[in-house]
Amino acid sequence: MWKQVVVAGVLLAALLPSQQVRGAGSGENSGTDRTHHVVMHLNSGDEKVQRGVLNNIRHLFQEVGREKLHLELVVHGAGLSLFTKQATTLGPDLAQLKAEYGVAYTACSNTMKAMKVTRADLIDEVGDTVPAIVRLMERQEQGWVYIKP
Repeated sequence: MWKQVVVAGVLLAALLPSQQVRGAGSGENSGTDRTHHVVMHLNSGDEKVQRGVLNNIRHLFQEVGREKLHLELVVHGAGLSLFTKQATTLGPDLAQLKAEYGVAYTACSNTMKAMKVTRADLIDEVGDTVPAIVRLMERQEQGWVYIKP
């Protein structure tokens, strides 16, 4: 057990110095020209949490840039309310993020089935309806960064 802790500590110490810390709002490129792929996971029906996720998305695009970021928001459980016409108050925000930054929206088909929500009940911006757990797994296997705000 002790060896595992030491090895983990050494690996962590080796990785930390390579990380760059940037000032808030610097707007400077981090020195890399790579494109980032992020999958965000939302399962909260709380409007404050949902609004926070959308703000996180907006801030991430503002910092990294549209051309350097592909982002997909996957919702399931109580979070599905964000994508339903009847429940969401954030429809205009979702439409703006999709139009301005190309954010992809995925609704969990298992949650839809359990809640008796049809495709027609969803806002137009929603793309795929697949099991959320499968989409999250696939994106991580493809190397996407997983974020659960």
